[in-house]
Amino acid sequence: MGDLFNLSEVDTYIYQILLIDLTIAVVMIAGLRFITGIVANVNSAEELASRDNFAFGIAMAAGVISLALMLTGAVSGEPGETYLGEIVSVISYGILGLILIKVGRLSQDKFILTGIEIQGEIKAGNLAAALVDAANTIATGLVLRAVMLWVESDTLNGLLVVLAAFLLTQLLLALVTKYRLIVYARRSTGGDLQTAFKEGNVALAIRFMGHLLGVALAITAASGVVGYDVENLILALILWTGISLLFAVLVSLLAIIARNVVLMGVDVVEEVNSQNNVGVAAIEASIYISIGLFFTALFA
Repeated sequence: MGDLFNLSEVDTYIYQILLIDLTIAVVMIAGLRFITGIVANVNSAEELASRDNFAFGIAMAAGVISLALMLTGAVSGEPGETYLGEIVSVISYGILGLILIKVGRLSQDKFILTGIEIQGEIKAGNLAAALVDAANTIATGLVLRAVMLWVESDTLNGLLVVLAAFLLTQLLLALVTKYRLIVYARRSTGGDLQTAFKEGNVALAIRFMGHLLGVALAITAASGVVGYDVENLILALILWTGISLLFAVLVSLLAIIARNVVLMGVDVVEEVNSQNNVGVAAIEASIYISIGLFFTALFA
């Protein structure tokens, strides 16, 4: 029995590094509440307890999940050579991740889903807007985790590669959003998806979330196909972007096929777009996410 606890000097060092990583992660997650309140220019305690703003709670919960996903990528891999090196590395990647999560949220609000002020709608208690925001935030966290696991370097160059890969994959997530905007506009004469979100169509938001998360999972799977090559970084990034785009298209096509089988006899457009049928939308979302998970299992 004593042999199980016979730790070598190396083992002791590794466990100390793990304790440092866990402490940093918990502190950053705990501080997210205050950061969220400052960024949104609101009192988080008042929104959650006094106003019972469920939308704000959903958006904040998504931020916690996204940050946790990103931090798992930051703390994975080989431990630092020194305590200080590990602390600096994890905190640097953590801060970069927080900034990029915010950038991903802003790009969605300001450049992709124009016509609706997502953060304003969340403050007003719009659950559909909160789910849209949560979809983008968690998808960004998934992508950041994949990028940080893919990059085999804790140097400044590694941070730059994380930034470049993040920007490329954000473009792919933006394409998914544009696709959903186009599909909705084609199916609803004179209507647009932003207005539907603003009017509180939760079913549409759930479908949107499922599609975005499914594609984000497919992007993480692409990191298992293209290796990190420090000698050919540009080529590696281009290949990863290409594979990610291919996987995103495949996830969308396979989900459509599966949906037509699973929801055979159900007018999905009528139920989700017009009748705000959350149950049908949840099934659609689960199909997108499930196929994304299969891609992750097969390729990541």
